[in-house]
Amino acid sequence: MIKFLRALKEKTDWRTLLLHSSWSLTLTSGFSYFFGLVRDRIFAHSFGLSRTLDIYNASFVLPDLLQSLFIGTALSAAFVPIFTRQYDKDKQLGYQYADQVLTLGVFLIAGIGVICALILPQVAHWLVPGFTGDDLTQYIKLTRIMLFSPILFAISMTYGRVLISVREFFWWGLSPALYNIGIILGAIFLYPIFGMPGMVLGTLFGALLHLVVRLLPLRKKKYQFRTRPDFHFSPEIKETIKLALPKMLQYGMWHFMLVSFTSITSALPEGSVAAYNYARNFQSLPVSLLGIAIAMAVYPTLSHDAGKGNYKKFKADFRRERFRCIFYTVLAAIGLAALSKPIIGLLLGGGEFGASDIKLLSGVLAVYCISVPLESLLHMYHRAYYSLLNTLIPSLMHAFTILLIILMATYLSKTIGVYAIPAAFSAGLALHITVLATVFPILMKKRESSIAP
Repeated sequence: MIKFLRALKEKTDWRTLLLHSSWSLTLTSGFSYFFGLVRDRIFAHSFGLSRTLDIYNASFVLPDLLQSLFIGTALSAAFVPIFTRQYDKDKQLGYQYADQVLTLGVFLIAGIGVICALILPQVAHWLVPGFTGDDLTQYIKLTRIMLFSPILFAISMTYGRVLISVREFFWWGLSPALYNIGIILGAIFLYPIFGMPGMVLGTLFGALLHLVVRLLPLRKKKYQFRTRPDFHFSPEIKETIKLALPKMLQYGMWHFMLVSFTSITSALPEGSVAAYNYARNFQSLPVSLLGIAIAMAVYPTLSHDAGKGNYKKFKADFRRERFRCIFYTVLAAIGLAALSKPIIGLLLGGGEFGASDIKLLSGVLAVYCISVPLESLLHMYHRAYYSLLNTLIPSLMHAFTILLIILMATYLSKTIGVYAIPAAFSAGLALHITVLATVFPILMKKRESSIAP
């Protein structure tokens, strides 16, 4: 906050500060988490830690896997460095590349989504082994409806990465808030009419809002929206696929971890899936407001630094933002852990959410807080590696770490229940960051020596 106030004094351009800096990401993340809290409070009062909420949360896992594995990989690992390189040459070259990524992503997601909807009844018992009978039938129905969401997110995420590349952070960050508003409207107005399918329809409406708000600022950037798909297999698309393949392994393993967490908790006492998801939502608040905001804001800067071969500035920018990330997230983690029980009691307590639910959730959250600075730092290192067009090292390390996390969570769940999830997650992240931090200076020396006279 002190630094923010200092920035207000130093910067005369408030528009730049609030729309194009890391503070705009923090601000919009705050909006998103405010509405996320409203969403969670409605869910808590209406359902408590119940099987109904377990099923709803589980229905997100497969659609999220599709959108992250087949579009998020290319966008997070390769899009910004390649787009900025093309955009710096000619704006229209950058936009043409975005259209090609969009076409490939949408058609791929739609095709795979149809296949998943058809085979879901045959694999559902493996995805959620704790669900049987009507619970399993409801899970299949909700997941099939949710499979429309990756198509909307594929479009929104592509346009979002264009906004990130040109530092339009406010509009990029505002989308998740509107997504949560859609979910809230579904819970209030559609659930009483359609039951749980109404909740999912509200989620789809939120995904549509997520997309629409990102279309508006692109018009000011003279982005030409194409009415026809662009199937041109350009050198940039080939480079994107090459860079995305290692990242696909990383994202695939990450969502395999989420599927495994859901599978593990579905076999634990009722409400364990919901408790894990609630704790994750609270834990991700400081990660998003601080860690991801700082990492995403510095990402285009690092990409430009690396693209121009200015590695001295690259290292200085990274060290400065890494320190900010660690400092803020450690303080946030300590505060959240210390106040976990009163915060949960105040925000979620009441209705169907009783004292035993508060006790369980606050304990899980306290353990999860260990991972707040670790996950934030992981985002910083990943963006630094991606800026150097290196996706292989973080992806391989990520895959190994996740296998270790899943094994630890499975083993520990037999003795400590749902607490095994945050404990294993934190231990795995600590190992992951240690390896990335050790290898990174070596990678930097190789890049610097490659341009030495």
